[in-house]
Amino acid sequence: MFIDSAGKTEKLFYVEREEAAYDEVTALPEEYLQLILPYAGVFFETDESCDIISQHKQLGPFSFWIQEVYAHTDIVLCPYTPYHIWALHFMYDASLEVELYKDSSFTLQERECNLFSLESDLHKVPMVAGQKLLSCHINIIPEEFRELALLHPKLSRLAALQSQGVTGPLNQSPYHINPVCNFLLESMLSCRHINIPAEVFLLRCCLNLFYNFAQQDLQLPLVVTDILHRDQFSELFKFMIQKPYKNFTIPELAWMFDLSVKDLTEGFLKLYSVPIHHFIRMIKMMMVFELLTEKATPLSTIANAAGYGSWQNMDRVFKSYYGCELEELRRAM
Repeated sequence: MFIDSAGKTEKLFYVEREEAAYDEVTALPEEYLQLILPYAGVFFETDESCDIISQHKQLGPFSFWIQEVYAHTDIVLCPYTPYHIWALHFMYDASLEVELYKDSSFTLQERECNLFSLESDLHKVPMVAGQKLLSCHINIIPEEFRELALLHPKLSRLAALQSQGVTGPLNQSPYHINPVCNFLLESMLSCRHINIPAEVFLLRCCLNLFYNFAQQDLQLPLVVTDILHRDQFSELFKFMIQKPYKNFTIPELAWMFDLSVKDLTEGFLKLYSVPIHHFIRMIKMMMVFELLTEKATPLSTIANAAGYGSWQNMDRVFKSYYGCELEELRRAM
């Protein structure tokens, strides 16, 4: 903790760490215990100026963080990473001005996401007394991201982006936390799994978030007025999320929501940055994942509920999606 020339407390704020020496959860005040995720390690810091809660989970090449800061007085956060990373960052609850360098700043707007290249420099983020910061970010070493893109070609366009040796966003303009991103992040923040099941589930969510951002990067700038039938799409999205067990073809969904197949497929991709058939598979696989926790439920029953002809067919899709077999994952639960 330092005091700057304006008399504000400066707080070192780790966005990545070299060692995961987590704090004991018992060190947290009781009012924060409800925020703790069962799968995450916790770092907690408190003094008269602010409280900082950072929760972390390593997921293969991804380093997933949920960070909350409660400013008791006017402070200056100093974000820091010990080495160069890329960070897919999702901002909630606040809009903050980041002083990157003396002649460079960036505004973190609420409900926006950016892919940052973060050098091992100290930057400044002023916060006023009573302000709260809540953000999620997925960190990855750039070289590991390029290796990941070899396995997942949808990420190759992002992997080709070049860092300039300074901290800043790699995307030309901020993108939105659209309903698909929000659904994935809420699923991660409500995940009650631990150990291997948590790693399998959360890793795929991270990958899907990068897929979504890559699609936004490909299709933007998006003119909102280009999207017709927004009310139908909103109702369609709600229907699909609430009833993943329903099995409808894309022409059937188009008929149900008074859309042409062309309007449905093109509009869904523009609005949600994922092809509708990919989204259907995503919510089906997430449903199957949760049904596996009921160990008394036969795999054949789950396959029937998810619309697969047999549990073996479902197993092939599941393994392609999550990287492990149904029975393998069920044994780990």
